[in-house]
Amino acid sequence: MNIFQIIFGNLTKRSRTRKPEDKVPYPNDFRGELNHKAEQCVLCGTCVYVCSPGAITIETQEEKGFWNYDAGRCTFCGRCVEYCPTDTLSFLSHSAPNVNQRADEFTNHAIEYQHCKRCGAMIIPLPYETLVRIYHSEEAAQHAVQVHELCERCRSRVQSESMKLGISGTRKN
Repeated sequence: MNIFQIIFGNLTKRSRTRKPEDKVPYPNDFRGELNHKAEQCVLCGTCVYVCSPGAITIETQEEKGFWNYDAGRCTFCGRCVEYCPTDTLSFLSHSAPNVNQRADEFTNHAIEYQHCKRCGAMIIPLPYETLVRIYHSEEAAQHAVQVHELCERCRSRVQSESMKLGISGTRKN
């Protein structure tokens, strides 16, 4: 085919350039901006462990902990979302916003500790949605809420007392 025919054919066709308002739709499994639901986070550290570029860090203090995310280091591999036990992390269906300064790439969320209902130790109880998923019903999760509002040591004691009561039939006061 002659080069002039190709050029003439291209010049007579309409423009195929998209305008800014004609955005291409994102696919269903698009890994866009990382979303962190701070109210569900228990600072377990799983996301930190699986994040190979080190985009996620956790800092713990006396009264609260901090979940930190550096979007500039993230490779959007999805491991943090895949392994998060409380479904705290997810990808949004839009890309991360353009930023002009490096400081705008950081996300920091403070996670408040709560007191153990029995001894007063500082804990982060599992969110109710996670308990429903673990126990497979809302009824069982409602019964488990009381136990999960205790620290690990108090939960062990309650379970031991329950086991002793089941075996002996008497409760020691």
